[in-house]
Amino acid sequence: MDQPPPAIPPEQLALLASEDHGPRTIGIVVAFTVLAFLSVILRFVTRTRLTHLVGWEDYLIALAMAFSIATSACQVKQVGWGAGKHQVFVDLPSTINSLRYLYSSILTYVLGFIFVKLSILMQYRRIFSVNEARIPIYIVMAISVITGIIAFFTFAFECKPVDAFWNVTKRPTARCLDENAIRYGNSSTNAITDIMIAALPIRGIWRLQIVRRQKIALIFVLTLGWFVCIVSILRFNALVVLARHPRDMSFYSAPAIYWNAIEINLAIVCACVPTLKPLVVQIIPVFASRGSENSSGRKSGSLKWSKLARQFRRLDGNDVAVARSTDVEQGSMGSELKSITALPPMQREPSSKVAIRVTHDIQQQSS
Repeated sequence: MDQPPPAIPPEQLALLASEDHGPRTIGIVVAFTVLAFLSVILRFVTRTRLTHLVGWEDYLIALAMAFSIATSACQVKQVGWGAGKHQVFVDLPSTINSLRYLYSSILTYVLGFIFVKLSILMQYRRIFSVNEARIPIYIVMAISVITGIIAFFTFAFECKPVDAFWNVTKRPTARCLDENAIRYGNSSTNAITDIMIAALPIRGIWRLQIVRRQKIALIFVLTLGWFVCIVSILRFNALVVLARHPRDMSFYSAPAIYWNAIEINLAIVCACVPTLKPLVVQIIPVFASRGSENSSGRKSGSLKWSKLARQFRRLDGNDVAVARSTDVEQGSMGSELKSITALPPMQREPSSKVAIRVTHDIQQQSS
């Protein structure tokens, strides 16, 4: 390591040496990467073990997680080569290596975010099957892919020759784009597409024929991307601060590094949370009954709901649908359980068709 300039007083050097954002940066990067990885693991456990339904959105989020891990690895290496320390303590070879990993982390970050957005939008496509609702999804999907590809190639070929991005000794003779303009443009585009993705499901959910409480809950779960929008703003602010300190970029790059990690990993978590309800219900069964409560209950405290499950049996080569229903009526004096179980198998000709109809008499108590 090169010796610091002697003109700096020892007291000031000691103060600058103590201002090292490296450990905090590594802690944040690793913590959010692990959180995102666990959410993806739980998502695949839910899909493969409980719902037995794995779709394109799941494969896309797995790709996003792979690029996020690659991004985090590059960011940790950046810190290892001096990011987070004041520039006076970072020599030229360390600066070159740190910028080399910065270059790689930017490319993996851009690719990872493309796959995160595609995963969320494919999930919307699965939920909203009406063509009228899918058209905006396709539009935002196209915008996200196009802007992501443009950002990738812009960052990849920011300098000519390419290695002038990290080899600062070639900068005087290289042709490079304005890096601040590129970063601001990419951050702004990301924020806009994040807002569009977060706002997409609101209209469709509000038109569903369900009680308002359930609508609000669905909107909250499916629009967790608003948290990512907030992080995008904070990341943009970190880039502005970095641009104001061109002579100490190694120190001021640390917040931009960990806000990058927070943004992409939080986006992965937000994409996975809506898929985890079956797992949550499996672990905490009380959540399963909340959605089955009837919204037409009276103020007297009477509560009534009906559960209907269908079982299909094959008898002599024909399918018979057998309905089972359980009605629970709870009043102020106790509860009464009435159940109708499946009828026993009937003797019939092999070619005959059997239909079983069960009727229910439901009484509503009122005070």
